[in-house]
Amino acid sequence: MGKLTYFLFIIIFSSTLLSYAGTTGKIVGTVTDSKTHQPLIGVNIYLDNTTLGAATDENGEYFIINVPAGTYTLKASYIGYTEYIVSNVRVNIDLTTPVNIGLVSEQLSTETIVVSAKRPVVEKDVSNSQAVITVKEMEAIPVSSVDAMVGTIAGVEAGTDGLVVRGGAVNQTVFFVDGFSMNDERSHIPYSTVSLSSVQEVSLQSGGFNAEYGEARSGVLHVITKEGSKDHYSISVLTEYRPAAPKNFGPSIYSENSYFNRPFLDPAVAWTGTNNGNWDEYTRKQYPNFGGWNAIAEATLQDDDPSNDLTPLGAQQLFRWQRRRTGDIKKGDYLLDFGLGGPVPFIGKKMGNARFYLSYTGNRDMFIFPLSVDNFSDNQTKLKISSDITSAIKLNLSMFYGETQSVSPYNWTTTPTGHVLKSDDEIANLLNSSNGNSMLYMPGFFSPTKIYHSAIDLKLTQTINKKSFYDLYFQFKRNKYNTYQTSPRDTSLKHEPIPGYFVDEAPFGYWGYSSSGIDGMSTGGWMNIGRDKSRIDTYSMRFAYTNYINSENLLKTGIQIAVNKFDIKSFDVSPSNNFWNRAMQYRITPFRVGYYLQDKLEFQGFVANLGVRLDYSNSNSDYYALSDFDKFYSSSDGKNIEKDAPRKKAKPDFYISPRLGISHPITEKSKIYFNYGHYTTEPVSSLRFRLQRESSGLVTSIGNPNLKQERTIAYELGLEQDIADSYLLRIGGYYKDVSKQAGWEYFESIDKSVQYNIASNNNYEDIRGFEITLTKRVSDWFNGFINYTYDVRTSGYFGIKKHFENPNDQRDYLRQNPVQFKPHPRPFARLNLSFHMPDNFFNDSWENDYFGKLHLSILANWKAGSYATFNPNNIAGVVDNVRWRDFSNIDIRLQKNLDFSFGHVQAYVQISNLLNSKYLSRAGFSDNFDYQNYLQSLNFSWEDGVEKGSDKIGDYRPAGVAYDPLEQNPNNDPAIKARNDIRKKNKSYIDMPNIKAFTFLHPRDIRFGLKINF
Repeated sequence: MGKLTYFLFIIIFSSTLLSYAGTTGKIVGTVTDSKTHQPLIGVNIYLDNTTLGAATDENGEYFIINVPAGTYTLKASYIGYTEYIVSNVRVNIDLTTPVNIGLVSEQLSTETIVVSAKRPVVEKDVSNSQAVITVKEMEAIPVSSVDAMVGTIAGVEAGTDGLVVRGGAVNQTVFFVDGFSMNDERSHIPYSTVSLSSVQEVSLQSGGFNAEYGEARSGVLHVITKEGSKDHYSISVLTEYRPAAPKNFGPSIYSENSYFNRPFLDPAVAWTGTNNGNWDEYTRKQYPNFGGWNAIAEATLQDDDPSNDLTPLGAQQLFRWQRRRTGDIKKGDYLLDFGLGGPVPFIGKKMGNARFYLSYTGNRDMFIFPLSVDNFSDNQTKLKISSDITSAIKLNLSMFYGETQSVSPYNWTTTPTGHVLKSDDEIANLLNSSNGNSMLYMPGFFSPTKIYHSAIDLKLTQTINKKSFYDLYFQFKRNKYNTYQTSPRDTSLKHEPIPGYFVDEAPFGYWGYSSSGIDGMSTGGWMNIGRDKSRIDTYSMRFAYTNYINSENLLKTGIQIAVNKFDIKSFDVSPSNNFWNRAMQYRITPFRVGYYLQDKLEFQGFVANLGVRLDYSNSNSDYYALSDFDKFYSSSDGKNIEKDAPRKKAKPDFYISPRLGISHPITEKSKIYFNYGHYTTEPVSSLRFRLQRESSGLVTSIGNPNLKQERTIAYELGLEQDIADSYLLRIGGYYKDVSKQAGWEYFESIDKSVQYNIASNNNYEDIRGFEITLTKRVSDWFNGFINYTYDVRTSGYFGIKKHFENPNDQRDYLRQNPVQFKPHPRPFARLNLSFHMPDNFFNDSWENDYFGKLHLSILANWKAGSYATFNPNNIAGVVDNVRWRDFSNIDIRLQKNLDFSFGHVQAYVQISNLLNSKYLSRAGFSDNFDYQNYLQSLNFSWEDGVEKGSDKIGDYRPAGVAYDPLEQNPNNDPAIKARNDIRKKNKSYIDMPNIKAFTFLHPRDIRFGLKINF
């Protein structure tokens, strides 16, 4: 302990520093005599209902540091002057709030002066792109989660697992709640569930992070939650409900006429087959080929087993039994959110006015069709206790527990990463495979998954003197995974779908051996094979010291230590074919240390954030010192790799990150800002520590503990302009140089006994773009914003990604594979307009009751369509020659506020896709042939003759219009031309996707909500 104590002593007092999230800001200002304008010395300044305050110095200046983000009432009192009160003083994280006061002599007035602080439109000390969303602003946007709310900000898009900020991966954004990271250390993906009732403020920094922020390369998202009151209790309840309804346009995927059922049930073809001539050629191409129940029944009569003999009608009845599952949505989606806060009962006053805030949030989103479970659900309970131990020491203790339920998409060709299924698009796209029918009718095709999240957070803040304080953070965080087998199949023959013909419960229940239904549908074998019994424990400690040196310098310094205990057990189970079973297991305890030193310089026309950060990452493990095509990677020796293969200690990685941010006010209403910085994150754990192999011993993937930290060097230049004291115009441009990105390299020996992937820092990316945002602050009548984002992303890799011991294979690979990818930009824009009917606008009380406090919010989205390649003739150089339609959408929220003696009530209806717009989904294509047939039917601008047109991918043949292809017209026959003109007008020539039920997703969605504040 002696060495450890000395080590911490040196770090703390030498002001070398950590990285973590701040949650406070500061208030500064000058107090003068309102008449003489002379500074007043010794004026008492304090924040009402807090222990925070200050006194003015010889220049009349004051400052209050360590002010938690929120809204306050500031009071100033001085002998001989009337009391001065400033309400609605807004304090934001890491920012300075100026409040200047002119006191009035009691000789001139004896009445208390009350004014309301006006938040400046241009925050002059912000040197990066930063958006702050208050509770009032949240209620003006038709969304129902923090992620969805932040997703309306310029530069932010929704990804499969979370938010994508300025083109960076989801795991490049750190999600903080009250200063504590919510990112899962296994994948760095944020766990972003948070109770809306508990949220006080949300802020997003999308560039130019200060040196105190580590493990972030694209975004820093802060959520500050409420504290309970010291003297009263409050309750908030929010419920939101979407009635049960389909999440796709058109017929049910389970209907008798669906892609998966019609060939077997349509009397025109069911008995004698789809090639019997009753269907035209186009219809035959729209469905799977089927030989007919007559042929199936004949086959059962020809074998030597009389127990399975069936008539054609019996075979069809057995088919109906094996497809008896119906998955149409019968239950509604819901959100339940609850918050209760106030003084700790009985002992609160004796424990430093201890107060608590207890919150719960839970939601259920029904899948577009059921899998091993029928919905995605997530719930979290959190308790936050705050106590002023003394006037100088404050303690915050918070604990949360959450559960996520879904389905893992893991199969034997992929690796578990913690990703679970959630979005309708991703689930619908599962059917684009040969096992699509099995996924629909076999409840256990994919493995059900539960993820358990928990944490205990402790923060101690001590004010040393009026100029300095420190924060001490401790966190224990656990994420536990359980991907498991469904209930075993009951194989007893006790079901009688046909009189005298007994079967088991297939396709229900788990059956790990190959089996098939009467139509050939897989009912066992490669199903429900994923297993994940992993646990990740994270222990972290952070110390941060802040010193207000003078009005020009605010110094921050700190240290962070994080230790991860990875106990990873991911594998697949297939009893019918053990040869292909794969496992990924490791138990590793890596750690990292971060230090920072940062100074905020504030002058009249210049604000600068200067800092440097030091990050030390240690995998705390060995690596296998093997040659590229070593025998230990083969099936013959792979089982002995841990025991016999030579090892060496992995090298730690150390990186110094400079950070610079400058804000320069050029007028009273405008500023320019610039920032530059180096940012790093550790590669995800599976890339560092994985050892995955098949049951034969063949190593298929191996991690690399020597991986360097992934790096981003970012630059940003921006302008902010106050327009008419109500509008903020922000224009910002950015460039991100991403390097050392971890990826895979493949090695294959000449005899193919060695075939494995190993992780390396071989990928890079360049991201550059600009954003324009015009914001109108909340007012009596309306507020809102409009933003536009344009970016260009280029990615590639260094060196060679695939290594073949056979030189011929190596030459073929190098000739055919590019090293850089540059997709076309897809700019996007959003518009939000929120209209408010002021209180008591009408003279008539009846009209006020019905129309007063009425709010209408509109959110419109637009995104340019992506490019694709359609090159049926394989012409060299043809790429990205066709384009998808642009996407646009409108959501609204109509809300009525009511005040009662017991509290405040909000009732609302929220409508997504207000216009019920249709956009073609990739999930509608049964396979790539179907997709190519659709493309072939479109008329593009570069085509010739009758096929020349202006179609885009996403154009579709309207419902009720029969397929009628264009006729070739080499002689320009007027009759043919007239018919083709009609076809082009109604788009009857388009060969629509085969899976009609999922051709269009996301129909109009109506949700009803009620929020009550007691």
